[in-house]
Formats: sequence, C-alpha cells, structure tokens
Amino acid sequence: MNEKYFMIRQERETWEREKDDIKQFCNAQGEVVNLNIGGTTHLSTEKKILQSVKDSILAKLFSDLHELKKIDDEVFLDRDGKTFETLINYLRNDRRVFPDFTSKQDENMFFKELHYWGIDKEHRAW
Repeated sequence: MNEKYFMIRQERETWEREKDDIKQFCNAQGEVVNLNIGGTTHLSTEKKILQSVKDSILAKLFSDLHELKKIDDEVFLDRDGKTFETLINYLRNDRRVFPDFTSKQDENMFFKELHYWGIDKEHRAW
C-alpha cells in the first residue's frame, strides 16, 4: 500500500511540474496585438513581446500611453514586413537566437530595424 501511495504521489508531483511548465507557454492572460506591417505582412503577437526591451521605442509605443493607428482592428506600422517579422521572432526568442540572413542586404535592414526601434547592441540578452 505504501508503495502505491508513493508512486501516486510521485506521479502527481511530476504532473504539477509539467502543468507549471506548460502554463508559462500558454499565458491566457497575455494581450494579443494584431499587426499590419506595411500592408504586406499581418501577424499577431503578445503585447509583452512588443514591450520586452524596456525603454525601446517599440515598448513605449505599446505602453497604452499612445493612440495607435488601426486598420480593420490591426495596428498599422509603416515598416518593411519581412524585416519586422524577423525582429518579432528575434524578440520572441528573448534575443538569444540571432537570425540567419540569406543576403547582406537583409542583414543590414535588420540592423537598421533594431536601431529604428531603439534595440541596439547594448540591449541584447547575450
């Protein structure tokens, strides 16, 4: 009987840990922002991603202190869609996974996008 109790207790502890791990990935409380980037790229992300680099222009823009231009319930940003999408993926990975670029021009545009939003080298997490 004690052995069964011990096994059930271990399974419950494992289940609780897994539940907590999954909760971190599925934050139902996070506000989702729908974006229209330059009229060519439409994406959705959590507001916390847009605010993830403290004191950046991007974080300030989505701080709820500014009225944002919306088209069909999407926040419109007049930026290059492909480059901005790369930036969002970079932020989603806590700035630890640097993007691979197929051309020097794409890489240059990415660095210009970082600079535009105030996410420069000193803000990198690595």
